[in-house]
Amino acid sequence: MGEQLLTPTDVKNKLKISRSKFYRIKPRLIAAGMKTVIIDGSTKFLESSIDELILRCAAEGRPLV
Repeated sequence: MGEQLLTPTDVKNKLKISRSKFYRIKPRLIAAGMKTVIIDGSTKFLESSIDELILRCAAEGRPLV
């Protein structure tokens, strides 16, 4: 499987937002299509789902959240 799994820190860095902002908008990101997986009690995020979400928002001309 070539899918990259990102930590919350990786996601906040990718989106260039603060840690608190990430946790505040995380439920909306998940509702919009960001996929998660829990491994040994730690939540990871599928990088491709984040990339798809960003591209979809850009194509539709709307904000990410």
